[in-house]
Amino acid sequence: MINKIRMDFKKNIAFTSLIKINGRLSEFNFRKRGESHYDIDTNDDRGNRLFLKMEKQEEEWRIVDIGVPAWLIKSENLISEAIKNEEYK
Repeated sequence: MINKIRMDFKKNIAFTSLIKINGRLSEFNFRKRGESHYDIDTNDDRGNRLFLKMEKQEEEWRIVDIGVPAWLIKSENLISEAIKNEEYK
């Protein structure tokens, strides 16, 4: 008798996007975690690594971390657009 083994694979979705914020191009790295979460990292103007999470809320992607620098909060719609553009590919 042959036993059938079923293996479920989850697709790892990761991408990088250049986003112009405050007149400067910044590289953002995205990694999808489940259907409604992304982990994102980028550098500030001093080269320090910043990490944030975005969550899908009512068809829009929103930053859900506390303590994220104001320039990222103000650019939430640009970061959200990068996710949407990748999803439509």
